[in-house]
Amino acid sequence: MRLLVVLIALLPALAAAQYKWVDGAGRVHYGDHPPRDARNIEPVRRAGGETTDPLATLPLLVRRAATAFPLTLYTAPDCPACGAARELLRARGAPFAEVTVGTAQDIEAFKKLDLGDKVPVLSVGRQAVTEFVPDDWHRALDAAGYPRAANLPATWRNPPPRPLVAPAAAAPAAAPAPPAAAAPAR
Repeated sequence: MRLLVVLIALLPALAAAQYKWVDGAGRVHYGDHPPRDARNIEPVRRAGGETTDPLATLPLLVRRAATAFPLTLYTAPDCPACGAARELLRARGAPFAEVTVGTAQDIEAFKKLDLGDKVPVLSVGRQAVTEFVPDDWHRALDAAGYPRAANLPATWRNPPPRPLVAPAAAAPAAAPAPPAAAAPAR
């Protein structure tokens, strides 16, 4: 009976926990922030085995960096440097969102963001790295806490690239013109 009371008392704490880990003494803990020396850190799954946060499947250090300093890569079609920048982020195992600058509206919006006039541009949280120099990009990722070599889960996929300005919805079909007024009689 006593065990049942303890389990019932722990249920709210377990429901609010995001991670499960093992400490140095081999004890299992649940909480929002595992300590740096924790071992066997696992995200706690909701009923049905699914998590609501797509970042929850990422390794802890990557998840921390991606939450505090999300990455956005601004690219353009037919841009060789953009492809190299994309590959640098993939090789590093850094999750990122890609935004394409391909239309006149995209270019106008890009200028308003004050990110320079060339792509690729990497936004690391609120800081932007406006020229593709791999060493500069690595320094910015290091400063944000992204590991040099993260092993992303095999199921991880970055979201598909999206345009900077969402395409306008198709205009509704024009209403038929009202019949022309009859010419006044002479």
